[in-house]
Amino acid sequence: MLHGNHRRAGILPGSKSDPKSLREGRLDAFPASANPSLQRSFSCLLAGIIIAHALDLASAGTEYLDNSRLEKELKSLATDRGDLIRLKQVAETIKGNSVWLAEIGTGIEEERKRRPALLLVAGIEGGDLAGTSSALFWVRQLADGYTTKDRIRKLLDSTTIYVFPRLNPDAADTLFSLPKRESIVNARPVDDDHDGLIDEDGPEDLNGDGLITWMRIEDPEGDYVMDPAESRLLMKADKSKGEQGQWRYLLEGKDNDHDEAWNEDGTGGVNLNRNFPYNYRFFAGGTGLHPVSELETRALADFVVDHPNVGIIFTFGGVDNLVQTPKGEPGGKRPPTTIQEGDLPFYRELGKAYREALGLKKELQGNSEPGTFSDWMYFHRGRLSLAARPWSQALQVELAKTNAASSKPQATHKDDKRAGDAQPESKPNAEKAGDASEEDKKSDAKAKPATETRNQEERAFLKWIDENAPSAFLPWKRFEHPDFPGRKVEIGGFAPSATTSPPEKLLDEFASKHAKFLTELAEKLPRVGIRKAEAKHLGASIYQLVVQVENRGYLPTALAQGVTTREVLPTRVVFEANPDDILAGAKTSSLGVIDGSGGMKEVRCTLRAKGTNKLGVEVISALGGSVKTTIDLQVGE
Repeated sequence: MLHGNHRRAGILPGSKSDPKSLREGRLDAFPASANPSLQRSFSCLLAGIIIAHALDLASAGTEYLDNSRLEKELKSLATDRGDLIRLKQVAETIKGNSVWLAEIGTGIEEERKRRPALLLVAGIEGGDLAGTSSALFWVRQLADGYTTKDRIRKLLDSTTIYVFPRLNPDAADTLFSLPKRESIVNARPVDDDHDGLIDEDGPEDLNGDGLITWMRIEDPEGDYVMDPAESRLLMKADKSKGEQGQWRYLLEGKDNDHDEAWNEDGTGGVNLNRNFPYNYRFFAGGTGLHPVSELETRALADFVVDHPNVGIIFTFGGVDNLVQTPKGEPGGKRPPTTIQEGDLPFYRELGKAYREALGLKKELQGNSEPGTFSDWMYFHRGRLSLAARPWSQALQVELAKTNAASSKPQATHKDDKRAGDAQPESKPNAEKAGDASEEDKKSDAKAKPATETRNQEERAFLKWIDENAPSAFLPWKRFEHPDFPGRKVEIGGFAPSATTSPPEKLLDEFASKHAKFLTELAEKLPRVGIRKAEAKHLGASIYQLVVQVENRGYLPTALAQGVTTREVLPTRVVFEANPDDILAGAKTSSLGVIDGSGGMKEVRCTLRAKGTNKLGVEVISALGGSVKTTIDLQVGE
């Protein structure tokens, strides 16, 4: 986390510096009479101030935390609530950063591993700072709520919550160091461009503002054209419309290895969210040497295998299957490529609940990539696996539209004659719709050219940035680039993380919405119970046992994909009896899948019982927990 003095308004104590000049990174903000050494010190401080403003770090609520601050917060929670929260370091990255696992729940370890469980994974792609903030916010809320809210207490007494708050701390480091840059890969050295050299051509802070931003280079061989409606933005040239590219759009830096490619082999690495077995792409950029090749992904995969009680997975990252209802297909297809039709209703309803929690009024464009953790957990492990971007420009633009629409005054109905309601004036001379001549229509069409529909979302987002976080977009400024002599080169554009992490002042709002949804999601795990357990005496110490097992949770005890993969053990009933005494039925009976919301399965067994008047019975479900009871064996008349 940035030091407190970097998070202030940007005016040095005792100086007459202009805050605007500080935000814009101008050295004229510092007195001209200062000596060079002091000016250099000021430049370093100025870079820190710019970083703070780039993230709009001005609120006193939830904060973006670097790795050391995150570790401190987690350890503090585990110390304060040792009865509820256990913290474990599950891996150490190449850079020496820790990957932490927080386990939340009551009881001893054996009890917690047999309960229904939810797994939350955040920070899987490094730049996902908002996901980490939401994860930590939820852990705090659970810890605080256990002693004050019956709902939280009931949840944590019957459910285990596992949280990886930041799986990729190496990538997160790049957002808290100078120069500040955005990265989604870990720190493993990789020869990205296959030239025999490693990490030799990464981005550079050419203009010395402490940020790695963007370059736009005027070039007839480029792929971009200027947005006619917003000169600060570029957009891809549309060849079908006869457009010829006029600009290159590159990350800030130089061609260090002189191969006429820019920043193609930077520091790191592997995208951890492309490193899992399902639909893994060998030899693709950023996917790693082989599936689960990284220390971080191996730790997560080992955890999943060691905890078969996890029934729901929620991943904060660049993939999203909640803002848009995913497609489905009949079961049995090999290999599976979309969600099974039997599981699709759960994804549809939970996606609807997620959008409502965020305040979205319509679906957005979802996103999927090969080799993701969330897909692996569904397609190979058979679990309900949800994934969402904690924040995006598309999400923010849509929420801004919704908020704008809700703030507009409602139009008065024409028949509403209540006192105080103003009625529209009659305009007898006004032209009726459709009365205009064809010549007038043609003239209007010429006077009002069709609006460019491309880049609409980007323009709307930039407008929102201007109004809510102006420091997140840096003005384009001319730069004499040694790789492009005589050409127009400008550096500026969106600051690192500006399109992936909201201004810090919005963190509490989004984290609170995420926490509410996650709590409700954990309550939807399958939960087995015993509806009836009784014995009927048949004579001569022989009894017929009847046990009815119900699922009191929302989800079934196994998804259709879980049955297909056979990765979810079936629910079973175990009688505490000698197998030799069982005359009909079995000591252990498999029930198969029990539907949620009151679904029920029945088991019957006939046995001989001498010398006892009680018999124990246990119901065990891989994802729905376990429950025990005792059946009275009484001699009937």
